[in-house]
Amino acid sequence: MGGRWPLTMVVTLLGVLLAGGCLAASGDAARGARLFSGSAAMSNGGAPCLACHGFAAAGFGAAGGASFGPDLSNLNEDYGDDGVAEVLAALPFPSMLPIYAKRPLTEQEQADLGAFFAATRTGALPGVGRLAVTVLAALVIFVGLIGLLGQRRLRAVRQPLVEQARNRGGKQV
Repeated sequence: MGGRWPLTMVVTLLGVLLAGGCLAASGDAARGARLFSGSAAMSNGGAPCLACHGFAAAGFGAAGGASFGPDLSNLNEDYGDDGVAEVLAALPFPSMLPIYAKRPLTEQEQADLGAFFAATRTGALPGVGRLAVTVLAALVIFVGLIGLLGQRRLRAVRQPLVEQARNRGGKQV
């Protein structure tokens, strides 16, 4: 029995490492957002999704995208992970065929876009919360600095007035 324990640990460790390798090959939601918006180019020269589709959930609304295709904010909820993967692999819609027939998405682009669409379901869109936290932190720092500077200023203004009132016998002017 003593000889089997190390073998079991090795097999378990190997299984975990292999599973971790599979997970590492999955998509990157942040890169998927860049591919969607066009800030990262598609490898085969395909158009970014934003050229035809809006994505209100990530801030790519009507002002940020064309209205030719539907808003894809609920794509993952409508199709599920497997359905989204199939759609990205085949792009079976008639209006998309001429655009991507000779410029298919690579497997990594499919995985990255799939991760981006999946992030909408969990509310973990890349970059959405960072802006709010940054703005809130800047506001707190700004108000704190104004408070510190104002506190000194009030003391500097108030102190001479208090002394002036004391010298007059407490009478206010």
